[in-house]
Amino acid sequence: MKKNKLKFGFPIGLLQPEVLELFRAAGYDIKFSGELQKINIDDEEIDCVLVRPTPMATLVEKGFLDAGVSTDSAVLEAKAKVNVVCDLEYLKPAFGKMKLVVGAPEDSKIRGLKDLNGKKIITRVPNISKDFLEKNKVTAEILYSDAPLNEPIVGVAADAIIEFFLFGDFFKAYKLRVLATIMERSLVLIANEKSLKDNWKKEKIENLAMLLKGARLGQEMAGLMLHAANDVMEDVLKILPSLKKPTVTQLRGENWFDVLTVANKKEIRKIIPQLKKIGCASIVEFPLNKVVL
Repeated sequence: MKKNKLKFGFPIGLLQPEVLELFRAAGYDIKFSGELQKINIDDEEIDCVLVRPTPMATLVEKGFLDAGVSTDSAVLEAKAKVNVVCDLEYLKPAFGKMKLVVGAPEDSKIRGLKDLNGKKIITRVPNISKDFLEKNKVTAEILYSDAPLNEPIVGVAADAIIEFFLFGDFFKAYKLRVLATIMERSLVLIANEKSLKDNWKKEKIENLAMLLKGARLGQEMAGLMLHAANDVMEDVLKILPSLKKPTVTQLRGENWFDVLTVANKKEIRKIIPQLKKIGCASIVEFPLNKVVL
């Protein structure tokens, strides 16, 4: 009897290390062979295919792949009709979300979008770029380049650039300024619409989504336990941010309570001193593997 298989797209490039780590956090033993350009996963029901995020969206749309991890910008660039099963981005990323921006040399006369009329713009996302320029009534020549680094081209063969931007290191190095933000990029799990009509594949994809999303939240969140006296409980509940209301249990024979909650790691580092200040004791922060809402 032929076994059920899920044909799954795994991203090549900058996303790959992050997605590998996410799968491992979700409980999968997954290995990448650079020499063979192959992904091995300890799930016999999943066949991983390495592919870049934008063509992946097209392959999922056409049904060559049942599902895959891509980005919303890649789906938009490919103009692919796929089902976005879930968003796999951090709720509160430490350095903000990756953005797609328009940039130009600091010493150029290009100060705004209207100054791009008649200019040459280099980018790896030509379709998004064309739609954005058309929306803003700008006529410019789009130069497509999928090179790892396009910033050095600006001021040489191109007047401006449309590129993904997080820390801004490359923009600073090549003295470029941001003129506008087009969109924020999110990591997403996408699926073929017909694959989701197959009961086995639908359940497999949804379970995978649950595990990956839970692992992402586990990377971002932490658990917090503490003891609080009855007279400060109202203040404790005001301080604690959480996904759900905290679990509060009265300690036997005492006027103290055991409090258990889950919160963003960045928030916890701020609230622990506040909890200590109002008299809380035995404060313990602990890591989480998965958080399934």
